[in-house]
Amino acid sequence: MRVPVAVICLLFFMPQSEAAEPTWKHGAVAADHPLASQAGVEILKNGGNVVDAAVAVGFAQSVLRPGSSGLGGGGFMVIWNAERGAATTLDYRERAPAAATRDLFTRPGPDGKPASSQRGGKAVAVPGHVAGLCYALKTYGTKSLEEVLAPAIRFAEEGVALDEHEVEVRASLPAGAIRQTENGSGLDTTALHRGYLGEWKVGDRFHSPQLAALKALAKGGRDAFYKGEIATALVDEVRRQGGILTRDDFASMDVFERKPLTTDFDGMKVFSMPPPSSGGVALIESLNILRQLEKSKLEGPIESLGHNSPEYLHVLTETLKHAFADRAAYLGDADFSDIPVRRLTSPQYAGALAKRILLNRTRPLEDYGRFLPVDDSGTTHFSVIDSKGNAVACTETVNTSFGSWVVEPRFGIVLNNEMDDFAAQPGKPNAFGLVQSEANAVGPRHKPLSSMTPTIVVRDGKAVFALGASGGGRIISATLQVLLNLSRFEMSPEKAVTQPRAHHQWLPNLLYLEPELTRSFEAAMKKRGHEVKDRKEIGVSQVVARTPAELKAMSDPRKHGQAAGY
Repeated sequence: MRVPVAVICLLFFMPQSEAAEPTWKHGAVAADHPLASQAGVEILKNGGNVVDAAVAVGFAQSVLRPGSSGLGGGGFMVIWNAERGAATTLDYRERAPAAATRDLFTRPGPDGKPASSQRGGKAVAVPGHVAGLCYALKTYGTKSLEEVLAPAIRFAEEGVALDEHEVEVRASLPAGAIRQTENGSGLDTTALHRGYLGEWKVGDRFHSPQLAALKALAKGGRDAFYKGEIATALVDEVRRQGGILTRDDFASMDVFERKPLTTDFDGMKVFSMPPPSSGGVALIESLNILRQLEKSKLEGPIESLGHNSPEYLHVLTETLKHAFADRAAYLGDADFSDIPVRRLTSPQYAGALAKRILLNRTRPLEDYGRFLPVDDSGTTHFSVIDSKGNAVACTETVNTSFGSWVVEPRFGIVLNNEMDDFAAQPGKPNAFGLVQSEANAVGPRHKPLSSMTPTIVVRDGKAVFALGASGGGRIISATLQVLLNLSRFEMSPEKAVTQPRAHHQWLPNLLYLEPELTRSFEAAMKKRGHEVKDRKEIGVSQVVARTPAELKAMSDPRKHGQAAGY
């Protein structure tokens, strides 16, 4: 029997407005949409494990947050198995078509202009979302694909009320952005236009145009997407809009299981993503630098500086600048480039960088690095932990909001623009006079560099934190600050997530502060040599925390998320 969405809300969801930080005994999920969190809890309550729950959340998000993630995107997943005492990571990042070349976005096309890496068919990389979630379910889950897809299908059929975030995202797109599929397609896309754009208001009911695709997946599994009529429709639409994807690109899409990056931190083990994610390297490098500063320059632990004090923000900023400069200079797809991960994450290297940090002033820009980092922003993160200490941290994306703006009319699937995460002209100055790393050059079947930082923290063999963020390069800085809030400042998940944040990614040479910090410390940071810029939002984080007695979870109010549990 189909259970109405309203009933699911009552059964599984405790509004955080009524209880600031509810606790649960069995399992908890934090996603950036309330119904996505509830979808995960629904699966846990029906006997599924944390991976089953995560897969259900991932598919639900394709309906609930289509501008951030979905069937046309990809992602990274970190899994902790408490019984085996083992962590693994799944890389289902989108990858370049086999026909992609290093000069794909520099050589002139038929119109005499280079192809766009941001919009249109050539911006689309092979989606990995469906492959990754199906692999996770088959390898580490216990439920059927039909069972974990049930919440997403229900949300698409019954419709969901749009929240403030979703209305803002859709309103920010230029009129007709999603309608370019009409020209020459021979298909009526009026319903599709109403599905994503239009005069939406908070509370309006949205019925996802992806319903047919979700039902086809439930019936035919992975092959329905990569080898069946969905693949044909997606390839035809991408090529109609100038892209180079082929059926072979879809049929040969792989998921890679990789060894996680790890470090010891305050008696705990931190597990995060290796390349082609830059997030794990940058997070661990930053933690190492901060620990080296505590040993060499600070008079006590970093928390003794005071949370979000000018002294703390300065040290955090200088640490992030080194990590981001290295991200830009060295990181890319480790399957095709020699990436010095061991050196970048070593305590010895962190010690050398810590010696260069001045405690009272920033250094000249060239003292950090020489490459321009790339960015990704149309992203979502969710975390799951159960009472036994098993956990999943998962970050998924279509790159920027609504990806390439290519939407396949029949199935309503929004396709990524992940090709924009490559360095378009490695080794040559770009429009800003900056040079980008060869390690992130466009190449056949290469995967572009990402900022996604899904992270699990383990103590005594059981997960204590599962966290991560969305928001492009701000993912790394948000994840680092929330982790420090949880561990060093011993904050609850609610407080750790809602604290104002700072961000610096080395280039542009700007220190971004959320408004509360700008009002309080702009003058103090300028005195230390930082150029300050106010920013409304720095990352969107989702956290689940476990103690021996209870589970707590917090979804970031910056994106109107709400956690759930039972």
